[in-house]
Amino acid sequence: MKNKIIILLLFFSIQFTSNSLADHCGHDMDRTWFYTSNFSSNYQVSKSRAKYQKWTFKNKTDKQITIYSVGLWSKGKKVMKEQTVKKYLKPFGVASVKMYVGDLNLDVAGSGFSRCEYGKPVVKKKTYNQKPSTYSKPKTYYKPKTKKRRNDDNFTLFNLFLLAVAGVLILVFVAATKKNEYKKYVKKFPKVFDFADQTIICFKKYSTFKGRAQRKEYWYFYLFTFIVSVLTYFIDVSIFRKDPDGILFINAFFSMLTFLPSIAAGCRRLHDVNKSGWWQLISLTVVGIIPLIIWLASKSVKENNKF
Repeated sequence: MKNKIIILLLFFSIQFTSNSLADHCGHDMDRTWFYTSNFSSNYQVSKSRAKYQKWTFKNKTDKQITIYSVGLWSKGKKVMKEQTVKKYLKPFGVASVKMYVGDLNLDVAGSGFSRCEYGKPVVKKKTYNQKPSTYSKPKTYYKPKTKKRRNDDNFTLFNLFLLAVAGVLILVFVAATKKNEYKKYVKKFPKVFDFADQTIICFKKYSTFKGRAQRKEYWYFYLFTFIVSVLTYFIDVSIFRKDPDGILFINAFFSMLTFLPSIAAGCRRLHDVNKSGWWQLISLTVVGIIPLIIWLASKSVKENNKF
C-alpha cells in the first residue's frame, strides 16, 4: 500500500513539473542571438570584433510576454553579464534587444540566456505625499521660442545684390585692361578706373619687394582686398550656406591669393617713406599697428631716400 502511494506521488509530481515547464514563456517563443560590431549593425561577426550581442525574439502564440533581461553565460556556467530590458513581446510579434559586450573577455563566453514572464511590463506609478491642506502653486516652465529655419531655396534680394556687386567689379577690371574699347566710361569714371589700374599693378608686382609705391597704389589695393573679403564672406555664408564659424572656402582662397601681393605692396610703400619693409612685423605687437598706419599714410620721401 505504501509503495502504491509513493508511486502515485511520484507520478503526480512528474506530471506537475512537466506541465509547469510546458507552460513556461520560454517555450512559447523562438530565441536567437549573435554578435555584432556596432549598435546599428545587423551582421554577425566573430568574437574578436564583437561589441554587442543582438537578441531576436519571436512569439509563437497569442499570449503576451515580457522579456525582463538578457545575459551571457561563461563556459563555466557563470553569469558574465545580465542586462534588464523589460521588452514587451506582443502576440505573434517580433522584438529585438542589444546588449553591450565590448567590455567582456569573450574568449571564455558560452551561451546566452534570457528571462521572461507572461503579461505586459508593470509600470509603477509615482505617488506624491502631499498634505491636503497645503496648496502648492504649479511650476511654470519657460519654453524658448524656436527660430524659424531659413528656406534654403529662397534666393533673397541680398543674394542678388552680392552677385551684382561681384559682377560690377569683374566688369570694371575687364574694362580697365581694354581702355581703348571703353574710352567713354574711362572719362566718366576716372577714379573707378584709377582704382582698377592701381590694383592690377599690385597684382603684376605680386612678388616684387624692391622699389617704391605711392599712397594711391597701396591704399587702392587695400580697399580692393577689403571689399572683396567682405563680399566673399557674405557669398560663402548667404549663398553657399556655410557655417560662419567654420571654413569659408571662397574667402579663404581669396585671402591666400592676396597675402603675398599685400606684403609686397606694404614693403614698397614703406620704402617710399624711407623705411625698411621689415617694419611691417611690428603689427604683431598690436600696439605697433598705430605707427605702421601712420607710415603707410605718410607722404613720399624723395630727398635722402636710400630706397
